[in-house]
Amino acid sequence: MKYFLTGSFITIIILIALFSYRQNIFSTTLPYDDEQQGLNEQITIHFSHVVAENTPKGIAAEKFKALVEEKSDGKVVVQIYPNGMLYNDENELEALRENKIQMIAPTISKMTKTLPNWQVLDLPFIIEDNKQLKKVLQGETSKSLLQELDSINVKGLTFWNNGFKQIASTSPIIEVEQFKGKRVRMMTSDILHEQFMLLDAKPIATTFGDLYSGLKQNLVDAQENTISNIYSKQFHTMENHITLSNHGILAYSVIMNETFWNSLDVEIQNIITDSLDQMQNWQFERAEQFNVENLSYLKGNSNVKIYDLDDLTKKKWEEKLLPIYSHYEKNINDHYLDDLLNEIKQID
Repeated sequence: MKYFLTGSFITIIILIALFSYRQNIFSTTLPYDDEQQGLNEQITIHFSHVVAENTPKGIAAEKFKALVEEKSDGKVVVQIYPNGMLYNDENELEALRENKIQMIAPTISKMTKTLPNWQVLDLPFIIEDNKQLKKVLQGETSKSLLQELDSINVKGLTFWNNGFKQIASTSPIIEVEQFKGKRVRMMTSDILHEQFMLLDAKPIATTFGDLYSGLKQNLVDAQENTISNIYSKQFHTMENHITLSNHGILAYSVIMNETFWNSLDVEIQNIITDSLDQMQNWQFERAEQFNVENLSYLKGNSNVKIYDLDDLTKKKWEEKLLPIYSHYEKNINDHYLDDLLNEIKQID
């Protein structure tokens, strides 16, 4: 019986081997598949960001995706990961540099730890209206700032707009004295820290993703943000006093892993830059529209209190923050401050 079982086992092994040989299972050459070949040639851009889809950055990412995929006839696929699904605004730059993702659009303030000169765009009350903001984001100063990314092996592509920052808080902040002692959430930027110190507030740096829980846990009293971010993340349900201060801007740097960028042929690079150029004015106008529409919704909410700064009160804010300009000039970069001011002066 033992020899019978052994013989049967050997016979089965021989039959399997013979079948495998005839079916070419052990061959190192796989059958050619036209569809698989197409997938191998496809280029995927993993684009991570931290805000909601229904925001200026969220819809801009979707517009970029549509344009690139259309212009490349599907050769390039853009996969978007919103709401910090993959990385938050503290670790997304590191992930980009390690090529774990290929594209991000962080706020300018989040880049200032690595590139301190970028804090020139964080200076309060330096840009007064949308006309100036558009000129600055598309002007020579911004181009110079994007070129600084070369020093950290990151490809700078463009800037996107999210409008002006307002103050949202749990109690009214209108007079400058009302900042005193308030725990104000800020992005990691020395200039923003200096700004709230000058206002006698207590600046608290947190990620955008942690802000909602920080409010729920009563860890912060106020924040500076655009209307579209306040509305889309429902921050107004906890900070229902909003002061329309327009004291600073919020913009995004659209950047890509440089090694990945350099691996693309010129045709694909041109598709990416052409897509961004084509949508630039559209993106700026949509950001304006979002903030106008969302402000209208908030004004219609009886639980939300909206305050405007009159000229006298605004002047007091500006006077309180005046030392911040010399701080930037002396400690960071006087050249960029001069360039930005000259650029603004040239606007009709």
